[in-house]
Amino acid sequence: MKDMLEIVYEAMCRNEIISHLCSDRIKFYIYPETADTSKPFLTIRPLSPPQSTSYGSDKSLGCQFYYQIDVQSYDRKECKEVQQAVKKVMYKLGFVQQAGGLDEYFEETKRFVDARRYLKTTDLYDTDY
Repeated sequence: MKDMLEIVYEAMCRNEIISHLCSDRIKFYIYPETADTSKPFLTIRPLSPPQSTSYGSDKSLGCQFYYQIDVQSYDRKECKEVQQAVKKVMYKLGFVQQAGGLDEYFEETKRFVDARRYLKTTDLYDTDY
């Protein structure tokens, strides 16, 4: 069985900009409050479970993945630089940016947040997720 979260995570870790600025601060679902927030960090969140997209002979022939990637940083430009790298990584994996997301500064945490949503539909017969 393949794990799309792991595939996305490994691709992020291989990107030079993301690995340099976020190194060990890439997490799934949520970023722990006790974790290091002194540098940019990234959260990969599935917005829904994998969905079947096509059917033939009563079998699913494809899957669809819908993820949100959040980047947070005290530095607005760093936040944008990491998110631009994320967009390139996701595009190489076959994901397309969707409407929605967030581009905000949170006074409570003093951090900039850039959250973007990405959608991918697998090739036919690529359903082992």
